[in-house]
Amino acid sequence: MLVITLMLLFITSNMELIDAESTLQRIYILSDGKIDPAIVPIQRNGDVYTFIDNVYAQIIVQKDNIIIDGAGYSLQGNYNGTRIDSWVVGEGPYQESNETAPPWTIGIDLANENMHNLTVRNLNIKNFYIGIYLWTLNNSIDSCAVIDNIVGILLSGDSNTITGNYIANNENGIFFGVNQPGDDPLNIVLIHNSFVDNDVHFSGCFCEDFNTTEPVHTWDDGKEGNFWSDYTGVDLNGDGIGDSPYVIDVQNKDRFPLMQVFSPPPTSHLRISIELLILAFVITLTITAVIATVYKKKYKNAQEEKIIGYRLANLNFMKKNENLKNVFAI
Repeated sequence: MLVITLMLLFITSNMELIDAESTLQRIYILSDGKIDPAIVPIQRNGDVYTFIDNVYAQIIVQKDNIIIDGAGYSLQGNYNGTRIDSWVVGEGPYQESNETAPPWTIGIDLANENMHNLTVRNLNIKNFYIGIYLWTLNNSIDSCAVIDNIVGILLSGDSNTITGNYIANNENGIFFGVNQPGDDPLNIVLIHNSFVDNDVHFSGCFCEDFNTTEPVHTWDDGKEGNFWSDYTGVDLNGDGIGDSPYVIDVQNKDRFPLMQVFSPPPTSHLRISIELLILAFVITLTITAVIATVYKKKYKNAQEEKIIGYRLANLNFMKKNENLKNVFAI
């Protein structure tokens, strides 16, 4: 009966998890700092919002000057590699779009142009149409993994920092968008990232010829750049930096490409699953039942031995008394 009850508990728990993941909810970090809905696996401590479990949702940020710390957990969307909308970022404006299809999902999005100084760190962002959209000023993505999205990072705001991230298996790793025609993002810091097996590591809305008066985007800090999985250069002096630059296009160049992956995906703290908890519970109950049974049997045997001992002692006593009676009778 106990085993059946535990099996029903296990099935019910997993059905609840499956039902919870059937739709992609939205989590809002409100302008007053509160989280809506309040019951989500994200803890707030001042302006720091820390994941305590994986989250299946989109996050819309309505407060500036905050930190979202993934603590190695994942923010996961519902993109499974199959498009539900024919329109594709980066393939021009003259595409047919399906107005009846659900809107593209964005993992982390800023609510309006007044949202600045958002830092996202130690978070795995995966399975979105757009992993994270930075279209305002002075934001930072640090030590995150952005994987399995159509567009990993959509960037159209100036003065943003993208460092130490693992950007892999996206159709577009980073995409430079524009807030205004001809206004590509400037003053961007892009170093120590690892671009691994994206269909295209970098692309953008280059609707006209390149603006030769615009400063070249340097994807390095003057000493070190990023890792590119399709870099074909060599490192003859063994300093870990390619001897030739990684050229994206005439406006984008990594002068000091790294030869090894610099930033592996963040990992979460050990988390015990409900399956392991149920298994541990069953094992504990089983061991307890076995011990109790053995103890009960030993106790019963001991009691029976005591009773037999008492009976033998009484029998011997009676025999002695009978012998004494015979002696005195003589």
